[in-house]
Amino acid sequence: MAYLRLERIARHFGEHTVLRGIDLEIGRGEFIALLGASGCGKTTLLRLIAGLDQPDAGRIHLDGRDVTAVEAAQRGLSMVFQSYALFPHLSVADNIVFGLRARKLPRDEQARRLAHAAGLLGLGALLARKPGALSGGQKQRVALARAIVSQHPLCLMDEPLSNLDAQLRAEMRAELRKLQQQLGLTVVYVTHDQVEAMSMADRIVLMHEGQIAQTGTPAQLYDTPATPVVARFIGQPPMNLIRLPGQPECLGVRPEHIALGGAHPGTVVRTEYHGADTLIEVQLYGQPVLVRHPGRVTLPPGGALTLHWGAAHEHRFAVPS
Repeated sequence: MAYLRLERIARHFGEHTVLRGIDLEIGRGEFIALLGASGCGKTTLLRLIAGLDQPDAGRIHLDGRDVTAVEAAQRGLSMVFQSYALFPHLSVADNIVFGLRARKLPRDEQARRLAHAAGLLGLGALLARKPGALSGGQKQRVALARAIVSQHPLCLMDEPLSNLDAQLRAEMRAELRKLQQQLGLTVVYVTHDQVEAMSMADRIVLMHEGQIAQTGTPAQLYDTPATPVVARFIGQPPMNLIRLPGQPECLGVRPEHIALGGAHPGTVVRTEYHGADTLIEVQLYGQPVLVRHPGRVTLPPGGALTLHWGAAHEHRFAVPS
């Protein structure tokens, strides 16, 4: 039985439909990423799971219990937000155990949970500091510690790393994934960053215009995208969608699967050297195509070249009428 089950969830704001019949099952201990562009409905869906908003249709089941109409405080879950939501006048320790005090847990239990969370996240030396004396990464760790001490098995995260710089985001991704696996948490993680989703999630739920475009492992979405929307969203750079002369379908090929030399003539538009590889933009049959070439290659703009790719790397999509 699914630990968290969403059945035909719909949400409207006036005449605008934000969610259109969402069905989703999440297993206990899974890390699920809700991925999609701004406005696709992922944060609205997270708020419905949390109980911060109510669906216009559908049911939400958590651990075998219908919680559709249950208040947020009674659902037994924790949340980590994009804003760290720390009390500036309280110490790190007091911020972490604030919720435990509100629940009137015994002081020795608060201390035990605080010590455990601080040890997991390396906050032991910072417990007496105020949030104003912390870096962005340290503040994020405090927010995570506050979720951990609640000991709720379900944790909802709304773009928690988006305020960090690129290097710190990479470090926190690895740390967060390790922590989730160590504690056995069920995590629903909202992000617009495919790198976060691909590197951390057991499964990705890619959302588009209020619907689920595809659900699967990172490898499934990358290797076998179900639609052009998925093909173009997953991958950096994204999959090329090419209309070949005389072909009724749209052909999808990833940039790293296209090689120089072959049957398809094109014209060089530009090259970008990235160190490990070079990205080449080619005009092919009147369409821009990206090629990821290993190592360094210098090609003058306007120069002619040919391309090829193997049939095993082709993805075919119906062209919308």
